[in-house]
Amino acid sequence: MSAPLLELDDVVKRYALPRESLRQAPRQVVALAGVSLAVSAGESLGLVGESGSGKSTLGRIAIALEPASSGCVRFEGQDVASLTAEHRRRLRRDVQMVFQDPYGSLDPRRTIGWIVAEPLWAQHLDRAQRQAAVAEVLASVGLRPADATKYPHEFSGGQRQRIAVARALITKPRLIIADEPVSALDVSVQAQVLNLLEDLQREFGVTFLLISHDLAVVDHVCERVAVMYRGRIVEEGSPRALFQAPAHPYTRALIAAMPRPVPGRRRERFERANGTGIASSGEGAGCPCADRCPYARERCRVEAPPLREVGAARRAACHFAEEVQTLPGPA
Repeated sequence: MSAPLLELDDVVKRYALPRESLRQAPRQVVALAGVSLAVSAGESLGLVGESGSGKSTLGRIAIALEPASSGCVRFEGQDVASLTAEHRRRLRRDVQMVFQDPYGSLDPRRTIGWIVAEPLWAQHLDRAQRQAAVAEVLASVGLRPADATKYPHEFSGGQRQRIAVARALITKPRLIIADEPVSALDVSVQAQVLNLLEDLQREFGVTFLLISHDLAVVDHVCERVAVMYRGRIVEEGSPRALFQAPAHPYTRALIAAMPRPVPGRRRERFERANGTGIASSGEGAGCPCADRCPYARERCRVEAPPLREVGAARRAACHFAEEVQTLPGPA
């Protein structure tokens, strides 16, 4: 595997909640509880987990839209937090993001040509150069150059997502962070957009960090998967290894929850946390999954498991990962 293009080293992100009393300091919620992750150049990494697990927060910190509370984010070996204004503009050119809502991320008052060309304004290109770049990138995502004169409302959801991808591609970035890029689309349109991402990676060598809650999506596109829970990465490895023999109980629960209409099928349950289905902070003593895990033991409640090697190119944050791997696959 080549040297990491993007590295996150023990990244923590805390958000202050609204103050409940003038005499008390505001409480904090931990969105990321010490995440370490590396993405190699040309790789496609999928980031999966339930809502509130910290996936989108990680993506925004990786692209420097938000600062980390602690820890280090490096792009090509450089600490993003210490970059000068000029180097930060260069980072914006090399790292782009595709957001979840293909309509909400496009300005309805602007033409597609203006929207797609917007990242080029900082490069001081003349009008003819910008128009040529827009025509080229629209063609690469399956749209016509004439579409540059239209407005977002004139396109379908799948076409609008293609426009968002075109805007991300126009600066010829090295890394694209796609945050739930197909969750708002019909199934048939999802396949078109996912195939487009695969084609673009083969053609341009773009590195992808794909954030999704859909395991089928990351299995289709990604070479490696990282599973997040309560602001932590609990398992990491190839899609084949994770989906065939998961080494973490939470990964087993995600796979069991996939909609597969098989008569008589019994799903493995992962109990609700603290009476709700909302993931809470991953800080504190013990394993963050202990209150929901059907395999939890006393050790899990007092000792937090580290993310450790459990096989070739495979890591899991579970004291009993080897035992979990040998269990029958999630039904």
